[in-house]
Amino acid sequence: MLTLMRREAYDNIVYLVGLGLVAAMLIVVLISAAFEGMQEDYFLPLGLLTFLLLLGLYALGAAQMYGDRANRISSLLTTQAVTRSRVLAARALVGLLAVLAVLLPVVVTAVVLLWAFLPPLDFYRRLLVEIPLTLALTAFACHSAGLLVGWTTNRIRLLAGAVLLVTAVASLLWIKGFGPDVMAVLLLFIAATLLRTWHTFTSTSL
Repeated sequence: MLTLMRREAYDNIVYLVGLGLVAAMLIVVLISAAFEGMQEDYFLPLGLLTFLLLLGLYALGAAQMYGDRANRISSLLTTQAVTRSRVLAARALVGLLAVLAVLLPVVVTAVVLLWAFLPPLDFYRRLLVEIPLTLALTAFACHSAGLLVGWTTNRIRLLAGAVLLVTAVASLLWIKGFGPDVMAVLLLFIAATLLRTWHTFTSTSL
């Protein structure tokens, strides 16, 4: 499994580096906003960078599956000592690790800035638990959607899926906010998406 995960990370290093750069920009904007009193001018770039991060995770998932489908790699893998289920599990784990790698520094930076620049507030528990968990699930939901839509050779479908699915997942946060209800919906979405991807990926012949 570790070998498969290393291969997935190596094959998609461009997307992983891009996600890291977006996370770094988010941290810079957060620090700048904290030092300037979190003015409204920073809300738009923070929102755009967050959306770009979600889009990047979708693109990572789609790239993992699209190249496999277009180049008929899975037909080769099935002749080796590895199953498609293990390949898909490795891809999902790489996506999950990518989510944690890009979000953890951003969350730690936000918590430190809140502690340094704001007095203790009653909703710190929500900031420390509910918001990071909801963001992580949202990010992984986008990656899972990318895995599902990426199993196609139709580029128009890929682009349309990027716009529709990422916008729909991000809109869930905008409409419902953060909390257990949203996390439950996201968990159901992730489970359904991964199950559908597994069924399609393992049953389609190349």
